[in-house]
Amino acid sequence: MKRKHPLRHTLLGLFILSVPLLFNPLNADEAQLVRVRKGDTISYLSFKIYGMYDIRMVELLRRENPQIKDINLIYAGQQLRFPKPAVMKKWVSEKTLKPGEPTPLPTPKETRPAKEEPTKEEILLGMKVRANKGVVTYLDGQAQVKKSEGPQWSPARPNYILYEKDQIKVLAKSRAELILDNQSVMRLSENTLLTIHKLEEEPATLKETTGMGLSLGKLWTRTSKLFNPASRLEVRTPTAIAGVQGTVYQVSVANDKSTRIQVFEGAVNVYNPFPASKPSQPDRALGEPQEVKGPEEVPGPTAVSREEWTQIVLRQFQQITVTDRDISRPTSFDISKERQSEWIRWNEERDLDFQPPERPR
Repeated sequence: MKRKHPLRHTLLGLFILSVPLLFNPLNADEAQLVRVRKGDTISYLSFKIYGMYDIRMVELLRRENPQIKDINLIYAGQQLRFPKPAVMKKWVSEKTLKPGEPTPLPTPKETRPAKEEPTKEEILLGMKVRANKGVVTYLDGQAQVKKSEGPQWSPARPNYILYEKDQIKVLAKSRAELILDNQSVMRLSENTLLTIHKLEEEPATLKETTGMGLSLGKLWTRTSKLFNPASRLEVRTPTAIAGVQGTVYQVSVANDKSTRIQVFEGAVNVYNPFPASKPSQPDRALGEPQEVKGPEEVPGPTAVSREEWTQIVLRQFQQITVTDRDISRPTSFDISKERQSEWIRWNEERDLDFQPPERPR
């Protein structure tokens, strides 16, 4: 009969006891329980709780929810543990993105120095990231993405991160939602193709420049408050450019490339992407200053040619249609009739649900 080696059993016992210390979940006062609802994803809930989503957050969320086998698949009725904003802020600030570097674990509560709880503003400032990406926070059906560096389309999934020059294509009987770093929301209906042309922020001035290209389909946009008045968010279609700041609107591009723009809240400036070139005037002296006339709202009950307009201002519950030949005058639409569409109701309900923490200045 073999004798049991006491030292081996002692070492085994110490190892077993040490495992909970290495992977000990956060204490009850450091995490909050969230019940998943239909349409929720990890990234969507992260935007709602922290005001952001970043790949540095995923490992901590996985460790707090070991029952989740695939972070991209969560189900209505599940109860998930999300670290409190102060804990997540500390994790994000300490975590690096260098490949191969070990991930720091949360410090056990017993060894943490006592300090006052940080303010909400301090938490958000510590979690701020440069505005350079969009995240697929909702996907119903099928969508494909094409990265800027590759020619191939691949299946999209919830929590997928898109950057400048990437494309997303939503297939038939499907819809998707993107949330940008600056908390602006874009929802794509079926048979929609969107290209991210530009996503950038100047940290010193908080000037943000966002450019999207809608080639086909329907795009619902809810823009966040842009702190710098010089910031721009534009959606370019084959026949128009919609430039906005803090508003809710919809852009639709038909198969014939005609564009319809509807404003549900705020105002939208619609620009002519093909301004007519003005003939030179040789009779005027070179360098002589000339008064430049600013853009004006196009009046009149009839359509104007594509070359005859520069900018039109659309107000709440107004719409226009732009083709490759002309542009209609702004007209009012019946919001109650529009809300008979399940697509419109779904967007408005989701807008009401998405109330993230205020962005830091």
